[in-house]
Amino acid sequence: MAKDKQNLLYYFLASTLILAGVGGGGYFCCVSILMSVMLMSVIVYILEKSGSFFIAYDINLAAVASLAAGYFLTSLWAVDSWMALTGGIKFLPVFLFFFLICQSLESREKLIRLLPLLGSLMTLFSFVMMQFTVFQMYVSVAGRLAGFFQYPNTYAIFMLVCMVTAVYMLDLKKIDWMCAVHIFAALAGIYLSGSRTVLVLAVFAILLILGSRRELLKYGIIGLGLIIALAVILALCGYGAGVFSRFVSMAENSSTFWGRLLYARDALKMIVKYPLGMGYYGYYFVQQEWQTGVYSVVNVHNELIQLILDIGIAPAFLMYGAILRSVLSKTISERNRLILLLILLHSLFDYDFQFIVMYFVLLLFLELRNVQKVRISVLSKATAVAALLGAVWAFASVGLSDYFYIKGNPQKAVQSYDGNTMAKIELLKESGSAEEMAELADSILEVNRHVSVAYSAKARAAFSEGDVEAFIKYKLIAIQMAPYQYEEYTDYLDSLVYCTKLYLQADDMESAEFCVEQAEKIPKMLEEVGERTSSLGWRIKDRPKAALSQKDLERIEEMRSRIENE
Repeated sequence: MAKDKQNLLYYFLASTLILAGVGGGGYFCCVSILMSVMLMSVIVYILEKSGSFFIAYDINLAAVASLAAGYFLTSLWAVDSWMALTGGIKFLPVFLFFFLICQSLESREKLIRLLPLLGSLMTLFSFVMMQFTVFQMYVSVAGRLAGFFQYPNTYAIFMLVCMVTAVYMLDLKKIDWMCAVHIFAALAGIYLSGSRTVLVLAVFAILLILGSRRELLKYGIIGLGLIIALAVILALCGYGAGVFSRFVSMAENSSTFWGRLLYARDALKMIVKYPLGMGYYGYYFVQQEWQTGVYSVVNVHNELIQLILDIGIAPAFLMYGAILRSVLSKTISERNRLILLLILLHSLFDYDFQFIVMYFVLLLFLELRNVQKVRISVLSKATAVAALLGAVWAFASVGLSDYFYIKGNPQKAVQSYDGNTMAKIELLKESGSAEEMAELADSILEVNRHVSVAYSAKARAAFSEGDVEAFIKYKLIAIQMAPYQYEEYTDYLDSLVYCTKLYLQADDMESAEFCVEQAEKIPKMLEEVGERTSSLGWRIKDRPKAALSQKDLERIEEMRSRIENE
């Protein structure tokens, strides 16, 4: 590729990287689709203007191709096929970005050297924005700096990558103030993020670097002193006091740690049943039926397990195999090996790769082999144009739907893309009439039989129409699917008490007796919840309620007394 075209490609890839970072790290599908349109436009331009393209025929190609294809293919057997399709659209930019960096390997190194600057600017701007109440929700979470990712832990691992990159950019022959500023900004960002896992990884990385590059030892000691001074200054100024308490209470407050283990424990059981994956958001919909503790998470906080849950065992192991291949390679640079190792380790404790920008960063450091030149056929050009048109359609429908859902407008979200189940669930919660609830619930259950709130809504609709038998049927299904939703039990009891009262007034003793019998089963149902709860489920902060209140137990006894006295 000509020099001017290489520079143009570099600036474009840098712009894409910046867009991904500024746009919530590429977590949201609407941002991801916009990136797909941009990336596909460049690919079409390259294919149109050039007679060939470059591609790395190695495990990395197989990994990113299986990743992108896997999210689309799982829609054929997913828990929710339309949401699974959304996942395919979301992760498509990963393959497109990989394709483009293969066109100019020189641009990869330039992009890597750009990372510390981007990290420093993000830290600076987000820290300033954090001081204004109107902007806090966009750059912080519970007093923890989150950058533009809006998630402190992924922001922290990104800043650790920036720090390590800046360290290896240091020019020891002179005072390299720019790299020193980047390192300082990265360490400040990690501290203010309050990420304990990244703090441990940062110490690990620093020790490895100092062990392999003894000439940096004196700078490391000076840097350590500056870090301590910075922490003290921030604490005295009122910044990061809560963050500091997170670090000192690491051993005492272990609920988060036990929670991560609980998610993984329950998820492993799902893998046995769904070895080919459940599709995007499948884990979220199914988790209530398998969980052994009180929690509700979209991601399992372990990217290897998450990939298996989403697209199956084979693509997940292929992706992590590609990372390990580079880490263990004898020809990869020390810097790239360390950064890949840090990303790999952290991804086993959080959901970094749900942020597309982290996939982009990962691809920059992977070792590419067997890069070959491929001549472009008419079919290749036609395929690229078709893919671009598909990306535009996806942005117009799925992208807008995701945007409206994020902005709290589920009505427009469903109008843009009828397959947005999450938006339909929000509409279900807002619906006022029984007819509307039943209609929405049916539309959800038609494509996804694992949404407990839909069954609960059908129960409410049946109750409002006076169909007690149908109410009990759907309510029990909702409870069975989401046994840790304590409010479902109390709502069920309230409705049974009301029905019993009406039946007694109508002298319908048989129906009243039936309602009382159902109410008397509730304590046993809650007792079973306690029995299914694992030891990890009792160690986390949110513990299950395995018994009714004394007041509710007395209400059940009163129901029985009224029956016997009639």
